[in-house]
Amino acid sequence: MGSKPVADLWPVLDDAFRSAAGSLDADGTQRVFDGVPGSMPPWMPTRPLFMDLAHYNDLTRVTNRLVRLALQCCQRRAATAGQLLGALGMRRSDVPLLDHSAPLSEDLLISVRPDVVYHDGVPKFLELNIDGGVGGTLQVDIFARRFLGEYARAMGGGGGGIRAAQSSVDTRFAALRTWLAGTPGASGPGGRLSGGIRVVIPVFSIGAVPGLVGNPDRFIAWLGPWCDSGRRHGLDTVAYPLDQLSSAADGRLCAGAGPVDAVIRLFPYADQPDSTGKQALARAVTSGRVRMHTPEATCLLMNKRVLAWLWADLGLLGEADQELITRHVPWTVHLAAGTTDDDAVFRQAVANRSGLVLKPANGYGGTGVLIGHTLTQPDWAAALAAAAADGGHVLQAYTEPDRISLDFVHRATGERCTVDVPFVLGQFIFAGHPSGVLVRHGAPDGGLVLNAHHGAIMNTVLLVDSRS
Repeated sequence: MGSKPVADLWPVLDDAFRSAAGSLDADGTQRVFDGVPGSMPPWMPTRPLFMDLAHYNDLTRVTNRLVRLALQCCQRRAATAGQLLGALGMRRSDVPLLDHSAPLSEDLLISVRPDVVYHDGVPKFLELNIDGGVGGTLQVDIFARRFLGEYARAMGGGGGGIRAAQSSVDTRFAALRTWLAGTPGASGPGGRLSGGIRVVIPVFSIGAVPGLVGNPDRFIAWLGPWCDSGRRHGLDTVAYPLDQLSSAADGRLCAGAGPVDAVIRLFPYADQPDSTGKQALARAVTSGRVRMHTPEATCLLMNKRVLAWLWADLGLLGEADQELITRHVPWTVHLAAGTTDDDAVFRQAVANRSGLVLKPANGYGGTGVLIGHTLTQPDWAAALAAAAADGGHVLQAYTEPDRISLDFVHRATGERCTVDVPFVLGQFIFAGHPSGVLVRHGAPDGGLVLNAHHGAIMNTVLLVDSRS
């Protein structure tokens, strides 16, 4: 991996396709991005990335192996979710719905979307994001479908052999259906669902994609295709406000008048404002009256200390796995509580400011991430001291991201420009099966933290079979 431009084949695509695709005007670009939450920045990219199909499959293989190695690191340190919570130094309040007795099994790897940047063509996994709450599934499906529609229009019906990845939403629901088939009482002969399974997607406020915050009606409408996919998979699926959930007399969770069998958790529960609905959900989950996808144990696997454990355990692994980690995971170390300026790790961190990133171990959304070379030396040293006193941070080797050349059109003025921007990929993998790829990249006026909450632009990938 990394010997050719596999992450973005645009420069080597067929000239006829590039000519037609590159002529996408402001109206066409607007048709791709309009109405998609989190994708309304001033500057809109005029194309997606074009990924080599073989590389897409390689990325799946590497991701699946890395997340299994991460789980094994956790299993060396804990047998249950409660023990892992302690090993990570996390608080019970971080994951109040956690089943402390739950074993650390491969079922926890059902939903994955890593954050991957490229350096000299080599994918580097900055975060593994093993959790059902990772966002962007519907966005990538919509972007891929709309870009293909624009290309078919520009080429008179043809698509130049370009195709979309498998639908992320449908792949997620296929995995969910299989997972639910293991629910006691839910399965008939052969492990098939017995029918009548009601699934609710709670609509939340804290952590929602920009454009959906504070607008539950729009959020519910946005989740319409999710509900449609759930029904296609035999699940009675509805979106419903979290704060309006309730408890039935028998302790079951209710959304409106109907009881709920399963909940799709797209949110950090602990961060949501208190409400009777939130309390009803907690009672149902902790009493076992409703299944939650994914359980909060997956939140533990997202902790960035797990990446530090991958590096700490290198000597316990075979040669192939050692090479996989050292090639694809930037060096990561936990900055333990009580670390002083006499400690070797601390001294090296102070001296190597330009080569390091300081991250909250239990953070998400890019919040609290400090890139060493963007700070003054005194500010960096002060940040390290504060992090060491807290004990909840990791240091990670800074990865200078490769850039891609993208054309942009300004939403208001129609002005066009070409800019080389950094990018991060997030391939969705549900129950081991790959689907769409979320791309977040810079803009003409963007910063270094590539997150939708920090001004990065959401985009997607189309696939190219370079062997055909």
